[in-house]
Amino acid sequence: MMLGTSARFAGRNWFDNLKLAVYIGIICRQALACGQRGSGIMKAYGEPVPVDRLPRLNEYGADDLFVCCASFEERCISGTLRLGPGFRVRYSIVFVIEEPFYTKEVDSNLQKLQSQLSRYTAEGVYIIRCQRDNPAEAISQLKAVWSKCKPKDTDEPFITLDISGFTKIYLLQLLYFIVAEQNLGIPRIIHTTQAYTPTKLTRGVEQITTVANFFGTVSFEKQTLLILLLGFEPERSLSVWKHFNPSRTIALISNPPRDGQTDYLEYAQKNNAFLLAQPGVELRDVPPDDPYGVRNTLETIYHEVRDSFNVAIGPFGTKPQTVGVFLFCLEHPKVQVVYSYPTSYTRSYLQRQPGVTLLLPMSPAVGVDIRNREEEEE
Repeated sequence: MMLGTSARFAGRNWFDNLKLAVYIGIICRQALACGQRGSGIMKAYGEPVPVDRLPRLNEYGADDLFVCCASFEERCISGTLRLGPGFRVRYSIVFVIEEPFYTKEVDSNLQKLQSQLSRYTAEGVYIIRCQRDNPAEAISQLKAVWSKCKPKDTDEPFITLDISGFTKIYLLQLLYFIVAEQNLGIPRIIHTTQAYTPTKLTRGVEQITTVANFFGTVSFEKQTLLILLLGFEPERSLSVWKHFNPSRTIALISNPPRDGQTDYLEYAQKNNAFLLAQPGVELRDVPPDDPYGVRNTLETIYHEVRDSFNVAIGPFGTKPQTVGVFLFCLEHPKVQVVYSYPTSYTRSYLQRQPGVTLLLPMSPAVGVDIRNREEEEE
């Protein structure tokens, strides 16, 4: 059974703004900002760029916004440590996701973020404190200060988003606010990876919910296809699978894995072995750090099934993959996104060390006419 009710993306003329930002302005700025100025090196589409020193986007002055999140994970501060000597920004926004069991770690990382950002921020650093299971309240707080810190020129915003510390449900809601509600296009996105360990990262499931603004549309004449992006949280993805009891499931696992870690695929499949062994579950590959590659994979699946299935997606893989889910759902508001909250985090999760910081490849390989895609679905 599908969760929630019908809802469609809103926003004044944001289809046109999104296309313009993605296909013209943002593409050009990301190409300049990948740290390869004057080097003659061109990165292939779909290949994330390791960040050593991150320059500003605006060559004529300070950027508009730098947005990040203080969490209990050490990697949440890594992006700010990569800001180049010439980086300047008018405002910074730090979300603080409260974790009752990890208050010490969260507060310590918040202090480090504030200290680091104060060196690069000209006009102010805003702190938004919020509960883990209440992203709507966080976005409400953001809206309350938006008039003070919003970009000067909404037709050409200069925004950097560090997704490393956000939970996936927060990330989806934040992207929806920036892209769909504020019509600002896709921001520059950086992400710090973590050293992976071959054990599960969370225990238990507290609740299952449909992500706000991603309710989808349910046809009672159709069966349900569930698409699960899998990693090392088998209980969370399995709980969603049991809740939906779908007639068909497509499981997506990162392959090829990051940094040539050939044993990653074996361990990921082992962690999700029970789910993968169930009837009607099909396994496919998906890139770990290429949002448009994820979007294209989902597009291929959707083209196969859209006339005969309701489609729901559970994003339990990497955070760049969650960005890919967002990009896909921009074009297909009939698709539902569902999320489950873990009861607790394992010691393995807490001990993971930060890896490389990546600039995500946010330039599509080919142009996409969003309006035409929506008309095809009607």
